[in-house]
Amino acid sequence: MKDRIYRYVVRYDTGVAPNPFGGWCSLAICKPAIRRTAQVGDWIIGLRSQQAAQVLYVMQVEHCLSFADYWRDPRFLAKRPDRCPSSDNIYRPDASGDLVQVPNRAHVPSDTQRDLSGQQVLVGRRFWYFGDRSPELPADLAHLVHASQGHSLQKNRRDTDVQTLVDWLSGWSNGIHGSPIDADRLHAAAVNTHLVERSGCGVKPQHPFTAPGPAAGRMGC
Repeated sequence: MKDRIYRYVVRYDTGVAPNPFGGWCSLAICKPAIRRTAQVGDWIIGLRSQQAAQVLYVMQVEHCLSFADYWRDPRFLAKRPDRCPSSDNIYRPDASGDLVQVPNRAHVPSDTQRDLSGQQVLVGRRFWYFGDRSPELPADLAHLVHASQGHSLQKNRRDTDVQTLVDWLSGWSNGIHGSPIDADRLHAAAVNTHLVERSGCGVKPQHPFTAPGPAAGRMGC
């Protein structure tokens, strides 16, 4: 079936996975099974934790990048930890070509193997991020609800689902429509508001962010 639809529950919506900032939606860490198999043109629906009928975000995959290419690409510099506290561009190739995790607020070195097992980073400019303003799936897409661990791909799929999804999303402009629900897990202090304005990493300027600090591990998943 063309233009597949992945669905999964976003356990923590911190602005990291997905990262909807900088004009691109990206899925670079967490959900390695999706990142390993997703292809250009596929759709990803992230459903809200404990309210799986509500849509946290939708993106269509435009590029599948290696971690090294994601790090180097100037389009995604704003997603690095020195630019964006809710960064997901956290793996830098060293002189030998090995990927090294840079200090960030989301993941610790013990998360590296799981992150890199996803093999690629998914990015797209065609996305709708709702966060704390998550709408409920319409009745004609209710069969796409997925409430358990892991993800669904072909289960309950209908040939008309992509067009129905696009028609429903046409009620909103492309881009950001809400704030990360669990942002406080990453941003405990209210300093450095200028970072938000410079990097485009925040939804609301009145929600200032701190500079990157020690991570607790897998907070963006």
